[in-house]
Amino acid sequence: MSKTETKSIATLQTMLGFGIGQIRDENNDAINGIEEWVMEIISKPKNKSMQEKKNRCEICNSKEEQYNLELHHLSGIKHSHHTITADRHCHQQLSQQQKLWDSRWLQKNQPENVRLGFLLMGIHDVLMLKGKKTGISAYEELAKKLRQRIYQLLNMEEYA
Repeated sequence: MSKTETKSIATLQTMLGFGIGQIRDENNDAINGIEEWVMEIISKPKNKSMQEKKNRCEICNSKEEQYNLELHHLSGIKHSHHTITADRHCHQQLSQQQKLWDSRWLQKNQPENVRLGFLLMGIHDVLMLKGKKTGISAYEELAKKLRQRIYQLLNMEEYA
């Protein structure tokens, strides 16, 4: 290989390495942002979760007037206090999705494993919709990873 070819290959390797590094950084930033957001949602105390609305939709990031923003209960008000702020359109999409859930979703006083399963289903639906709305595939990838856990929780006899 000539010196020119060797130099060209080294230049290409540097360019490709830089591009790969950028992609890695962007993905890590997206994953860190998702983790921060989801942990904020699930760790928010009941008094804050039920009262505090953000000034934007947490799904599509649209900034709306307060009267166009609503609190969406991730697993339905019967099962958990965990909420997110959604504009009317995103809220409607999430609520329609909940109507397709396991029929136990309509009943109160479910065992802990079922309530946790519904909370994970709500998080799953939010992640899927957010991924579609923002174009960030990491949201949908995380949602897909939750499916087996949801199935397990909803199909175990009783949570121990």
